[in-house]
Amino acid sequence: MSKYASLLFSPEEYYEIGPFRFPVYHDLVPGEARGIEALARKQSKHTFSSIKLAQRIARDKGITTKEAIDLLGTTSEDNQEIFYEYAGELEELQQMSIGAMEQKIEYATLFMRFRGEVKLPKSREYTKVTDWTDEDTEAIPNKLLDKINEFIAWEQSGWPVAEGND
Repeated sequence: MSKYASLLFSPEEYYEIGPFRFPVYHDLVPGEARGIEALARKQSKHTFSSIKLAQRIARDKGITTKEAIDLLGTTSEDNQEIFYEYAGELEELQQMSIGAMEQKIEYATLFMRFRGEVKLPKSREYTKVTDWTDEDTEAIPNKLLDKINEFIAWEQSGWPVAEGND
């Protein structure tokens, strides 16, 4: 975290979630955007690898790529042979994939490092948590994790507008 960031700008508004507070910028800081883009690249790499495997299956089996993708997306007795034949490649794809929970944890950890502040017991001041880890995020309740990810979405895509304030 930049030692100059707090000197260059200070937030006028904070959003509190449980014991944490986060500065509100109505935008992402570049480091957050870069972290989110890195995760998106990992997801894209998985998608492209899946398509390449589907293309190979299509060539090997004499079917269209779409049919191969459909076969990979379902588990039935009709396509068990494909799962056995391409088990190694499918296992690699599975290891590359990023699940919804993993994504939520990575996003929340990223935001905690860049913005997260907590008021520790017996303290009057909030403390930045720039050393926050995935393990720390994994230990917080799911509802809190969901609220942090909701905040991230608002900062990234826009805050909800109260009805009647159009």
